Amino acid sequence: MLDKFDYSRVPGGFAHCFNDRCKRADSCLRHQIIPYVPKERWSVPIVNPAQILPEGDCPGFMSDQPIRFAYGMEHLLDELPFRKAKEMKCVMKRHFGKTYFYRLKRLERRFSPQDQQYVRDLFRRYGIEKEPAFDSYTEDLLWDAM
Repeated sequence: MLDKFDYSRVPGGFAHCFNDRCKRADSCLRHQIIPYVPKERWSVPIVNPAQILPEGDCPGFMSDQPIRFAYGMEHLLDELPFRKAKEMKCVMKRHFGKTYFYRLKRLERRFSPQDQQYVRDLFRRYGIEKEPAFDSYTEDLLWDAM
């Protein structure tokens, strides 16, 4: 359940859910933001009521638990042998795409938990047992799951 939530963090177009009878309403971000909608707001996007499943198996469910994001990779490959680091950098560029890779590097994008797992798996694939060290970490809600 959200405490002291700042509604200005909700992205435009984010669908809200007003279904109080859903079994997962207490942990769904779409439902948990309802009390924080400012009175000045004339309207908000909503989940189509025909799509709501009272059993709780809603395809629009989004957890209200913050997740850990990582930023930057300035020193991610510093302690590796040059050849291995160079090869891993090429593999990451192919995986993420060149533009996205450099946005991650310049702190314009964040590493999602899945992206962090990919880098962790890449380290293991290259025989590196050390945990990847990103520049910084933050916890935030995942707004773009759908």
